[in-house]
Amino acid sequence: MTRQTKRLFSNQGKLMVLAMDHAQGGLMEGLEKPLDLARRHADSLLDGFLMNVGPAAVMQEPALLGKKLLLRAGFGGSMQASEFTNVHRNHVSPQTALRLGADAVVMMVTIGGADYQSLQDAAGAIDAYHQLGIPVVAEILASDFSKTMTYEIQANGARIAAELGADVVKAFYTENFDKVVAYCPVPILLAGGPKDHDILVVAHRAVDVGVKGFAFGRNLFQNPQAGQLIQMLDSILRG
Repeated sequence: MTRQTKRLFSNQGKLMVLAMDHAQGGLMEGLEKPLDLARRHADSLLDGFLMNVGPAAVMQEPALLGKKLLLRAGFGGSMQASEFTNVHRNHVSPQTALRLGADAVVMMVTIGGADYQSLQDAAGAIDAYHQLGIPVVAEILASDFSKTMTYEIQANGARIAAELGADVVKAFYTENFDKVVAYCPVPILLAGGPKDHDILVVAHRAVDVGVKGFAFGRNLFQNPQAGQLIQMLDSILRG
């Protein structure tokens, strides 16, 4: 697992991916044609893409073979539903992840409420992926989503996920983010970024306290100048 995880960070020890795993939103602005979106960024400074299982087949195309595939492993439901579960159960098997050539899988870990359901599912899934040498990235959410971008949720969630075996944590920026990073024993990717902050400022602050990469979605695919923004983020991340 150490070797496999290290390969995720083969570009100067850092990782920058475009998150395209927003299936719960259905038709989302900027993600109307995900395959074309990935193809447009085949020659960009992105290291890879975070995708759901359906669109991930595009990564077999010659132009994208050099990019990393982070495969979303679970699903909570759609925005059209009358109810939305806090547990994003992992439906993508380790065998499917291997078949698609995934470099890692990404799963949600929910903290708070009846979080034993999420944590027990995550712990079992992490072990199953590790049996076949697949690194796991754990993304930290709150049972009450409004609390997701808080220090309490991100710091405790990151530490719990790492202790359950996650190889990387995908965390949201919060107050005292330096402590979130310092107290997590595995590499942290910055998730998305607050929509009411300058993403470049947040990226600078996150790198300064030790994050190892970015996994940004709407800040990129809904930006008409995405190519330029990717170049600026790469400069912040790798210098």
